[in-house]
Amino acid sequence: MTKNRENLDSDLERLQGYAQALARKYPEPQLFWQEFSGLAEEVLRDAAHDDHEWALRRIRHMVAEVGMGGPPPATS
Repeated sequence: MTKNRENLDSDLERLQGYAQALARKYPEPQLFWQEFSGLAEEVLRDAAHDDHEWALRRIRHMVAEVGMGGPPPATS
C-alpha cells in the first residue's frame, strides 16, 4: 500500500529510532545491516514513486548519523 508523505514521515521517524537502537545493540556494521536493511526496505516499498528518493535520502542520513555508513558489500 502506497503511503502519503505524512504517513511515510511517521514511518521514517520510527525507523530512525530503530536505527539508533540497532546501532547500540549491534555496533558491528555487518550485524547492524542484517537487522536494519529489511526494515528500511519495507518503508521504501510503501513509499509513493514521487517520495522514494526523498525517503531514501532520509534513510541514508539516519544511517550516517548512527555511524554505519552504507551497507557492506555483498559477499559471494
